[in-house]
Amino acid sequence: MKSRLIFLITSSLFASCVYAAGFEKIMEKGFIEFAVYENFPPYSYKDENGQVKGVDVDLGKLIAEKMGVKSGFRLFQADESVEDDLRNLVWKGHYLAGGAADVFLHAPYDVNFAKLNEKVIFTQPYFREVVAFAVNTERVRSARTLEVFATEPIGVETASLSDAYLLGAFSGKLRDSVRHYVTVTDAVYAMVDREVSAVMANRGELEHGLLQHEHDFLVTKLPTPGLSVEGWELCAAVSSENVNLANKLNEVIGELKQSGEIESIFKSHGLSYHPVIDDELLLVSGDEK
Repeated sequence: MKSRLIFLITSSLFASCVYAAGFEKIMEKGFIEFAVYENFPPYSYKDENGQVKGVDVDLGKLIAEKMGVKSGFRLFQADESVEDDLRNLVWKGHYLAGGAADVFLHAPYDVNFAKLNEKVIFTQPYFREVVAFAVNTERVRSARTLEVFATEPIGVETASLSDAYLLGAFSGKLRDSVRHYVTVTDAVYAMVDREVSAVMANRGELEHGLLQHEHDFLVTKLPTPGLSVEGWELCAAVSSENVNLANKLNEVIGELKQSGEIESIFKSHGLSYHPVIDDELLLVSGDEK
């Protein structure tokens, strides 16, 4: 998950922990609030008319529909780490952004990470993100390995996983060829404008960026020796106080995966869907507090 800066704060600025509503309260009021990242196409963003859109937004709407409640979305700018995001949006709240949301979408699904965040319940994942490359095959005709980018420029989003990897790959031999951009969308535009020959980024963001242009570029996987994480699963996260809500989300997400409705959301956005490799559940058992 990439980092985005927001306000640097300390826990002493919080007057108290503000928990999200429990499952029964959500059903009673008929409304569920999802926290999603802002300026994060194709997953969550505002269009030119100010409407909240994206894969995660459509997923939240579908989950709410299956639960028989209305949905709302809180867009937020990511903090220094995912742990900060979980604290601010799931189990504690933020003195500027308000109390915790009911559900945080696009949370990383990882057993070891979950063990370090005991105040959070992670539901079963709903898709797998993968690192990929968009390549201008007219300029790079045989990109079977990354060594071709020792001489061909390649774009990345600044401070991303792809950025860190390319700067250190092959003992730094690609460093001089790496071009930095504020967003993946900017990097893709640079490739369209022939500033770079390829872009390395998360596949969903690459595909969305390329949809904005007419092109014949290839989106593909390339060998990435030394890259420890080539893909990761994403899921919903709720406070550990809300076990019943987590159980309901787990049930609904499982049904949506099995029915193909989540895959349909991705296709409606012009994106490929990568199914989850491991469906081992992290859900805790017990009654909601």
